Amino acid sequence: MKFWVLIFSLYSFLCPAQKMTGFWQGMLFDPNHEQELIPVYLDIYVTNGLVDGKMRVEHKDGVSIFPIYGTFKEQKLELTAMKATWHYKPEYALSPNVYHLTYNPENGYLEGGAQKDQYRFIAYQSKGVIEKSKIAYLPSDWLVRFKQELEDGISAPLIRKQELLKFKFKPIFFDYDQDSIRSEYAQYLLELIRMVKSHSDLRIEITGHTDADGSDDYNLNLSKRRSEALLDFFAKNGLPRDRVVMKYRGEFEPIDVNDTEQGKQHNRRVDFRFI
Repeated sequence: MKFWVLIFSLYSFLCPAQKMTGFWQGMLFDPNHEQELIPVYLDIYVTNGLVDGKMRVEHKDGVSIFPIYGTFKEQKLELTAMKATWHYKPEYALSPNVYHLTYNPENGYLEGGAQKDQYRFIAYQSKGVIEKSKIAYLPSDWLVRFKQELEDGISAPLIRKQELLKFKFKPIFFDYDQDSIRSEYAQYLLELIRMVKSHSDLRIEITGHTDADGSDDYNLNLSKRRSEALLDFFAKNGLPRDRVVMKYRGEFEPIDVNDTEQGKQHNRRVDFRFI
C-alpha cells in the first residue's frame, strides 16, 4: 500500500512539470500599446522544479534567440532570459530579462509580466522547435486572431478539445405565445457561442418548437420567430450568421404531452446541436 501511495505522490509531483515541458507559442505586448504584438516562442524542459531551454523573439528589428533558465513551483514559472546568443541583426542585443509567469490549468495559458512588468506575456502549448531563421514561423495575422480569441474568452487549443467533450446541451424554454429569450439563459447562450468560436470547423444548429395550442400554420411561424430570436442573439454577441443553421418545427416534434401546463412548457423550446 505504501508503495502505491509513493508512486501516486511522485506522479502528482511530476505531472505539472511534465505538462510544462515542451514548445509554447504566444506573444509579448505593451498594455499601453496593444497594437504592437511581438511573436515569442519557448522551448523548455522542467525537471525537479528547475527549468532550462530557449526563447525565440521575432521583434521588429529582426529575430533573437535567448537561453533561458528558471524555476517552476505551484504553477508559477520564473524565467531569466540571458543575453541573446543569436540575432538576425547582429547589432541588436538585449540585456537579461526576468519573466514572472503563471500557468492557468482552466484555460491552458501561461501568462504574466516581463521586463519589469512593462510587457505582458501570454502563450499556449503547441508543436515546434526553436530554429535559427530570419523567416517568421507563422503569418503575422495569427497574432491578431490570437488576440481576438483572448478577448472572446477562448481557451488554449489543448483545453478546447476537453471543453467540447464535456459540454452538455440543454434546451431553452419560452413563455406562452412568446419569442423573447428569458434573461436566465443568457450565460448558457454565451457559452454556446464560445464553444462554436473555439473550433473553426464547428457550426451550431438551432431548432424552434411550440406547444399544440393554436393552428399548425401559426405555430410554425411562432417556432420560426423563436429560432430567429436565437439567431439575432448570436449575431449581436459576435457569432457570424454563417456559423448558425436555423430550423423550426412548430408543434410537430413535442418532447412532452400537450394536455398539461408542464408538458406544454417543455414543448415551447429551442433545441441545439453542433454540426
